[in-house]
Amino acid sequence: MVTCNSLSLFYGRHRLHPTRTRSSCYSFPSNALPNIDVAKVLQKRSRRIEGPKKSMEDSVQRKMEQFYEGSDGPPLRVLPIGGLGEIGMNCMLLGNYDRYILIDAGVMFPDYDELGVQKIIPDTTFIKKWSHKIEAVVITHGHEDHIGALPWVIPVLDSQTPIFASSFTMELIRKRLKDHGIFVPSQLKVFRTRKKFVAGPFEIEPIRVSHSIPDCCGLVLRCSDGTILHTGDWKIDETPLDGKFFDREALEELSKEGVTLMMSDSTNVQSPGRTMSESVVADALLRHISAAKGRVITTQFSSNINRLGSVKAAADLTGRKLVFSGMSLRTYLDAAWKDGKSPIDPSTLVKVEDIDAYAPKDLLIMTTGSQAEPRAALNLASYGSSHALKLTKEDVLLYSAKIIPGNESRVMDMLNRISEIGSTIVMGKKECLHTSGHGYRGELEEVLRIVRPQHFLPIHGELLFLKEHELLGKSTGIQHTAVIMNGEMLGVSHLRNRKVLSNGFIALGKENLQLKYSDGDKAFGSSSELFIDERLRIALDGIIVVSMEVCRPHSLDSSVENTLKGKIRITTRCLWLDKGKLLDALNKAAHAALSSCPVNSPLAHMEKTVSEMLRKMVRKYSGKRPDVIAVAIENPAAVLATEINTRLSGKSHVGGISTFRNAVHRHERENQSTKTQIRGMIEDDNDAEGLLPKEDATTSNRAASNLSETENGPEDAEIKPVKRNKWKEEEVKKLIGVRREFEDTFQLVKGNNVFWEEISKNLLAYGINKNPRQCRSMWTSLLQKYEEIKNENREERWLYLEDMEKVLSDIEAPAKI
Repeated sequence: MVTCNSLSLFYGRHRLHPTRTRSSCYSFPSNALPNIDVAKVLQKRSRRIEGPKKSMEDSVQRKMEQFYEGSDGPPLRVLPIGGLGEIGMNCMLLGNYDRYILIDAGVMFPDYDELGVQKIIPDTTFIKKWSHKIEAVVITHGHEDHIGALPWVIPVLDSQTPIFASSFTMELIRKRLKDHGIFVPSQLKVFRTRKKFVAGPFEIEPIRVSHSIPDCCGLVLRCSDGTILHTGDWKIDETPLDGKFFDREALEELSKEGVTLMMSDSTNVQSPGRTMSESVVADALLRHISAAKGRVITTQFSSNINRLGSVKAAADLTGRKLVFSGMSLRTYLDAAWKDGKSPIDPSTLVKVEDIDAYAPKDLLIMTTGSQAEPRAALNLASYGSSHALKLTKEDVLLYSAKIIPGNESRVMDMLNRISEIGSTIVMGKKECLHTSGHGYRGELEEVLRIVRPQHFLPIHGELLFLKEHELLGKSTGIQHTAVIMNGEMLGVSHLRNRKVLSNGFIALGKENLQLKYSDGDKAFGSSSELFIDERLRIALDGIIVVSMEVCRPHSLDSSVENTLKGKIRITTRCLWLDKGKLLDALNKAAHAALSSCPVNSPLAHMEKTVSEMLRKMVRKYSGKRPDVIAVAIENPAAVLATEINTRLSGKSHVGGISTFRNAVHRHERENQSTKTQIRGMIEDDNDAEGLLPKEDATTSNRAASNLSETENGPEDAEIKPVKRNKWKEEEVKKLIGVRREFEDTFQLVKGNNVFWEEISKNLLAYGINKNPRQCRSMWTSLLQKYEEIKNENREERWLYLEDMEKVLSDIEAPAKI
């Protein structure tokens, strides 16, 4: 652990596959010797264990709970659950010994390789494990990366755990919890800036900071062991539209009091200078809207209420009616209206369905979709699939937002589609249509110089940003700095003498946190539980599904037949088939692989053999490594159908049918379910009809009516139902003839649908298009008529009597299907 000079451990990028755990990074100065007496603690934690796979880190991992889950060691403790080494998913545990509060609970949005994922959530399993230590949740502001995970975090905490937030933020939280059915009013506590309240072990004082959403706060956390400043997300706006200025005075007072640890937003540390004021954006919006001759459409982040107010002011000054298109705009506006912070009265908005009633020059439409979200209003309009908003070449689109890293490709595609329609797009830094809500380097340096903390810990940003922010802190004279990642616990002790060179930072170990994924309304779990990596693998390399109906030979007539045979179906997805060539090769390889298996091998062995063969073939053919799913079942009847086709085509081996008949008889003895399937149904007429589905029975009755018409002519029939596909006399005779040819086969698979499928195929060769059900029904009707004549010993002239006698003469009892 960190007890000696210049220790810097780097564990790599924070999002690794397939384990998807968050990696680590420590960086401490050369004078990283603790200023507290921790000799006993270090002795317990740092003892080296010799031998294979034993190291100091292993020892620390084993002793870690002993150390930081007790009253020994540094009193102030920081454990980030999310937000360090990444943009988004801000979530952090701050504690005084074993009493903690949770600051923020945000989500992160997925990368391109996390297919089907809607949101990424902090490790709720770990939060649940520590729920007995977490005494409160405190929210700094209402952006999704700070409140989005609350519906998953709150249920794993104690039901009495209070949730503190500002009034506007609480309106957003209240709606979110109601939507998820976990709203408990008694849990929600509203705070106000500069009004102290107690949460867990801390007395907390919220201070006002500027950001791109109302009611954003930094937090001053005090306890007997020191003072912590958590800035939240912030910037310094010298001319805010709402008149609420960044509270420099609070920071100056705090500096005099003394700050043990400062944690500050690192998002824009690489951007030199200072951020542009929101009032500059308001002027630019007014300028562009005034210059437009036709309809104006703006897109921006829905949570930026001040920006919405700027657009509203421009609409009023130019005499345009304001329209909202997009659900999230109404969500944030309604929350601001309930809290008294809305610059727009929702009742004055024109409904998007009514825009056709106004001239284009009289409209100003605000839309969602600045990041080209699939279901957002502007993105749908770019495809022409929005029912309410139809873009035209006279429209002017003001892009009043920033393209979030990772969204560049889809945003550009959306803008290209809009350009193809002909609309004018106004965007870019020089147009002054957007400003960031995160302070630039100049602002970060100013606050560091005002606060002058004993210790500095950069938060909120990629590892590169954290490192750069740490260097900026050092340049302002802060001697004790550190960079940690998610899951790494840091202990801090207050330095009684600011001039001492020793460091109050102590690394307390690492927790291997697992990301959680939301895949819609219900699916939630880890990467392995939701098969995130498997989704990507299938998308890149494809998937093959092999269905095998296998028949084992028995008492074979020749050595040629002494192999497994099967009916194989292959289905592929996301795989290049080379115009069917690969599919043909796969079928041949599957049959060859199945034939190579021993006759008595288990089904699992057949599946594995075929899977490996197909996987190797595709890799050799196209370089891909698809997932292969093989499913084998024993079904001699299905295999027999294929053999019958082969026999009828003149390509079968001698003795093929008898061989398969033996195999089926053997299978009957071994597998009761298959025996039931191929058992003949020698029953009386009523029983046979009862075995049929309702459609079959109906078809059978209709077939009898058709038969009556065929015998006596339409004029003798009492009922003349209209039929689309009636049996003709020659067709009936051909059915009887084909049925006679298949008598041997019928004795083997009585009543099986496979048999009637073959009958239907053979009739088709004669130009008779009848499905297996029709053939079966007609045969049943013929048997009924034949039995009636024979049982009543009546001499009736029946067109098909002679043909039926030829078929049934050698059978003791007629078979009823």
